[in-house]
Amino acid sequence: MLNSADGRDMVIDEMRAGDIFGYLGILTNKNRSTSAIARKKSEFLIIPRQAFLSVVDLDHQFTRSLLDHVAKRLLSSRERESALAFMDAQARLARLLLELEKQGMDKGYITISQDELAHRTGLIRQTVAKALSKWRRNGLLLTGRGRIMLLNHKALKAIENKSLD
Repeated sequence: MLNSADGRDMVIDEMRAGDIFGYLGILTNKNRSTSAIARKKSEFLIIPRQAFLSVVDLDHQFTRSLLDHVAKRLLSSRERESALAFMDAQARLARLLLELEKQGMDKGYITISQDELAHRTGLIRQTVAKALSKWRRNGLLLTGRGRIMLLNHKALKAIENKSLD
């Protein structure tokens, strides 16, 4: 989660089992202005900077894997920055819903709250609620208690692409 000086925050990535984070602080030896929140019971392994750097120096396979991971995160970051810079609110929300559906669903639904959608798109919850309500009325999706089912992918893709024209 990225935090601003005025108290706002935005989810910038979602970790899954086996993912690593915090390596930029280790590699640059600078404190970062991000935080992490576990949505369910989790276990973490904290590796001291010197131990991590020793493995980077000695294990070339690990270093290549780390570079691959960093490159993928950089590409993802670039896409997110582009969306924030060039897409309107509805396009960013449509893009996120389509992306979340690709990542996997729970019994045909995307399980996410309006607050979390707002945090992940840089919007306020009221903007998210208004868009979801409009799309529900227009038959693009179904919503209910933190769950969303996409019904019209073509229309959502058109909303996403509208800002890129």
